[in-house]
Amino acid sequence: MKGTIKDLLNIYGVEGYVITTNKTMQIKIPSKYKTQNTKKQFRDLYKNITEEKKRPGNIIEVYLEDVMVTIFINGSTIMMVLSKKGANQAVLRMTGKLVIAGIAKAKDK
Repeated sequence: MKGTIKDLLNIYGVEGYVITTNKTMQIKIPSKYKTQNTKKQFRDLYKNITEEKKRPGNIIEVYLEDVMVTIFINGSTIMMVLSKKGANQAVLRMTGKLVIAGIAKAKDK
């Protein structure tokens, strides 16, 4: 497994992702989750997570009513993956770590 976005999206139950840095944001989520404030909500979440004093570990899992958000952190890059609760979390975490590491490596070049 190479750990690409395509591999991540092929995991059963994964519905989309958001990749955010301090200047850019890439959103690929189903239209059923999009609201008018989606970009602002993800930007606010990014700001809250990356505050120096509030910086958590490298994976955060948020369980909502009908979806789970797994947040991968690597420096100033954050990837948020939306999945159904039935998704294989072990494979999701492993693949997500590979993807965020690849993104950070490409960013450093």
